[in-house]
Amino acid sequence: MRAVTIATILLPTIASGVASATEPTVVFSGAQKRNNLVTELLEVASISEPGRTFTFTRPDDGWVFLTARRQGKGTVRIVLDERPGDDAVVARDADGDGPIEAVRHVAKGEHRVRVDCSGSCRVDRLVVKAIPELMHCGLGFDPEIKSYGRYDMAFLKRDILPNVTTLIVPSSIKLAPSVIDDWHHQGKRFVAEVGINGQARTADEHSRFWAGSFDRSPFLDGIIVNEFIVNNPSTRPGGQLSPERAERMDRERQRYRVYGEAIKKLRADDRYRGKMLYGYVGGSGKKLNQEVIGPDFIRTIIDCGYRVALERYIFEVSSPKKSEDVLQLFIDGIADWEAKEPGARKHMVISFGLFSMPPGGINKQPNVDYHVWMDRQMNVVANHPVMADLAGLNWWTTVLADEETVRFVGKLYRHYAIEGKTSMLTQDPLFLTHIRNADFEKGLDGWTLRLAGEGSIQARNFPRYGRIEGRYMGLGRPADPEHIGDTFLWMKRSEKGPNVFSQTIKDLEPGRLYSMKMFTCDYNDLIHPKKKTLGEANPFFGRVELEGVELDTRRSFTEPYASNPEPPIPVWITYHWKVFRAKGPTAKLTVSDWPGEGKPSGPFGQEQTFNFLEIQPYHE
Repeated sequence: MRAVTIATILLPTIASGVASATEPTVVFSGAQKRNNLVTELLEVASISEPGRTFTFTRPDDGWVFLTARRQGKGTVRIVLDERPGDDAVVARDADGDGPIEAVRHVAKGEHRVRVDCSGSCRVDRLVVKAIPELMHCGLGFDPEIKSYGRYDMAFLKRDILPNVTTLIVPSSIKLAPSVIDDWHHQGKRFVAEVGINGQARTADEHSRFWAGSFDRSPFLDGIIVNEFIVNNPSTRPGGQLSPERAERMDRERQRYRVYGEAIKKLRADDRYRGKMLYGYVGGSGKKLNQEVIGPDFIRTIIDCGYRVALERYIFEVSSPKKSEDVLQLFIDGIADWEAKEPGARKHMVISFGLFSMPPGGINKQPNVDYHVWMDRQMNVVANHPVMADLAGLNWWTTVLADEETVRFVGKLYRHYAIEGKTSMLTQDPLFLTHIRNADFEKGLDGWTLRLAGEGSIQARNFPRYGRIEGRYMGLGRPADPEHIGDTFLWMKRSEKGPNVFSQTIKDLEPGRLYSMKMFTCDYNDLIHPKKKTLGEANPFFGRVELEGVELDTRRSFTEPYASNPEPPIPVWITYHWKVFRAKGPTAKLTVSDWPGEGKPSGPFGQEQTFNFLEIQPYHE
C-alpha cells in the first residue's frame, strides 16, 4: 500500500445533515480479529454525502487506525468523537489513488466517526482497526557507520513515518516546532529515551530525574527508561547463596523497591497525568525471575498503566532446528511472564533486536538472511496464541542498523500490525545459499585460491575475533556459543603477485537487488594492538570485484570502524557494503590484495584478514 500523507486530523466540524441519495452500507461492526495484533472494528462502504456518522467500540484503551479509500474529485473529512470548541478539520483533495490514513489513541468504549464528502467525491470503503502501539527507535539515532547517511525525518518519510504511532528520540533532541506540531497533529507521539540516575538514592530523586525530561521538553508524550534488568536465577533450586552474594541481592531488591516508589510518585503527579512511562527490561533471563527485582516491581508498572518494554534480542543461529528452538524459548518466556503477572501482555511492548551491523550487532551468521529472521519473529507475534493482546512493538536501535534494515521495520509493521496479515512478508529461505563457507569455519573449502607465494593464503583463527568485529550479544560474552566468528582467511601481500580468492555466487534471481557484506582487518593490528587514530590505522588495501552484476555505486562503500567494547585497545576493522542487481542466476566474487591486476603496490608484507562474506536479497 502506497504511503500517503494523512488527509485529515480527527477534529470536529458541523454536519450538513443532508440525507444521502445512496445509503452507505455497514459491512461490519463489532470485533473481528485479523491476527494477534489487528482487530477490525468497523467497515462501511459507499459513503457519498457529508455528515454520515458511524460507531465502533474499542474493547480497551489503545490505538485505532482509520483508512478511507475514495474516488472522484472533491474532499474527504473524517471526524472522531467531535467535541465543541476544537479546531476545524483539515481538508484533503480527494484526487489520486492513495488512501486517507490516520491513527489515534482512544479510550476504551464506544466512539463515533463521521465522514464528510464534498464535490463528486465518494468513499468506497472506510475501515477502522484496533492496532498496537508501533514504536520506532528512532529519530535522532543516526548510524555508527556514517556512510549510510542520517536517519532524519526526510529519510523516515517513506517507509517508517506512515507505519508507526510513536517516535523514540534522545532526551536532548531539539526539534523544530513545525515538526512537533505536524507529528502531534497526526495524533502520534514522541517518547524520549532516558537513563537511570546513578546518583539518585531516594524515590523523590528518581522521580524528579525522570520528570525532568518532561519539564525540559514539554512536547514529549512519554519517556522510556533504559534499563531495568531481569536475569536468570542466581541458584538452582535448593542451592545456597554466599553471604556476599545474598547481601548484594538484598541491596538490589531495595533499589527496585525505590524505583517502584518513584514510578508511583510520577504517576500520582497531576502535571504528568497524560504522560507515559516505558521501562526497558533486559538481562539474561527469558522468564520472569523476581529474585532481584522483587515481587512488586512489574506489578507497579502495570498498575500505573505504564508499559514494560521487554527486550528480546533474538540472534541468528546456524540451523533450522536451533532457529525453531530459540523462537520457542521466546514464546515460553512470554507465557511465563503472563502466568506470573496476569495481564502483563496488555502492558507489554516487545522490543526486538534491530541492531544488524558493527560495532555491535546480532546479525551473526553470514549464511542467514537477517530480514527473513526478523520476519519469522514478527510472524510468531502475529500468530501464536501466547502473543495475543500485546500493547506494542519496537525494534532497538537504528544507531546500529543499516539503512535497509531500518526501512524494513516499516514494511513489517505495515504487513502484520496494520494490514493484519498472518502469512510471512518475505518469500525467501531463512538460510542463504549464495556463498559457501562464508566465514571460513571450514577452512578454505569452496574457495578458489591464487597464491602469490607458498603459504601466503591460509585459514586462521583468533580467539573472540567475532566479538571484536561486533558480532555479539551482551557485554563480556561471546558472539554465539556455537559459532563465534573467530575464523577467517589470512593473506600476506607480496611483490611477486597478488593473492586472490574467489567463488561463484549462486542462486541469484535475475533483475533482483542484493547486498554484500564483508569484514577485513590488518592482522598485525589484531595480534599486536596499539592505540591508533583512524588516520594512523592500517587501511584495507586491495580490491573487491563482483562480475556479472550491475553494481549500485551510489549505495556501495567501505568504511573503517573501531571495535567496541573490546579489546581494551580498539582494533580498526573495515566494513564493506555493496549493493548490486543480478544479471543472471550466477555471478563471481573476487577479492585481491593488490589494488589492480598487474599493478604491484605496497605495503608489501602487510597481512590482512577476511570473513563474513554475506550475500542476501536487498529490499528496495
